[in-house]
Amino acid sequence: MYCSGRGLAAARLALGDGSVGWSVPAKTPGQGVTAVGAPLYAGGSVLVAVPGTELLQALDPATGRERWQHTLPGGAQAVAAGPYVITVAADGSVTGLDGASGAPRWTRRIGGAGSMWWGGPGASGSPVFYVSSAAADGGSTQLAEVDPATGAVRWQTRATGRLRPVGTARGAVHLLDSDAAGKAGGVVRVDAATRTVRRVQLPTPLFDAEATVGPDGTVYAFGTGGGLVAVGPERELWRLETGAASGSRPVAADGRVYLMAGDGRLLAVDASAGRLVGQTKPRMPAAQGTFSATLPAPVVADGRIYASAPDGTVFALDAGSPAGW
Repeated sequence: MYCSGRGLAAARLALGDGSVGWSVPAKTPGQGVTAVGAPLYAGGSVLVAVPGTELLQALDPATGRERWQHTLPGGAQAVAAGPYVITVAADGSVTGLDGASGAPRWTRRIGGAGSMWWGGPGASGSPVFYVSSAAADGGSTQLAEVDPATGAVRWQTRATGRLRPVGTARGAVHLLDSDAAGKAGGVVRVDAATRTVRRVQLPTPLFDAEATVGPDGTVYAFGTGGGLVAVGPERELWRLETGAASGSRPVAADGRVYLMAGDGRLLAVDASAGRLVGQTKPRMPAAQGTFSATLPAPVVADGRIYASAPDGTVFALDAGSPAGW
């Protein structure tokens, strides 16, 4: 497992016992530079935006040694899909990089300021990039699928609403319809093969929602205030009030939905019934006045769930017995 944090560009943790295999310290951040985010994986390398610089750095997963680096425009972001990686500048300039060497493969202007990019499987199952670009008035959003090898736009369509990406599953692109104030009032599905648009309105909107899509195409969304909802192709399936004022993006795996609460609790919810089946004790910093602005989503792998809390700890639990947490 690879992670990053304050003072840390990236580190490798052993899944078995959490021991640190290697770590790369972060430099002191400067003004106008690209902010560090969670490490990405593409082309057999761990990718990190180096704090204090305008660099995208590729590290050897086994040793942490640098393989290549690429200069990022100020404010740019990196996005990965399978073996492919792109850098997206604030003005809409997109560059495709060779994941193994970091060499530029193509550059195009796609989308524009405020466009949102993410990677996922296309209709054929192969990795692709998607970009959503909302109109200035927020009345509609253009969605496009981009070939990761060439940067060519394979298809594009326009749908009503200010749409934010959730993910891809079962051959469809899933998005949240949120207004300028951050109120999510619906879930939109766009079939990647036919471009058919289907929309499900939420009976009660969610504010500042974070969402994910499960393998079966069910969208799970969590809003500030504690509401967690499951939305199927036709309707909202269930809603659970978790009591958590804030939380991470939910994660769906093995019949459960997991999320980190703002107080450091890891919650497990039955994905079919919307029932809380387990939670950990809070994990909050001992120092006064400290707060984690972002809560990383948990990761599920090989029967375990891995998470990080606001007190700086990273921990692993048995995903099969949340009642015993």
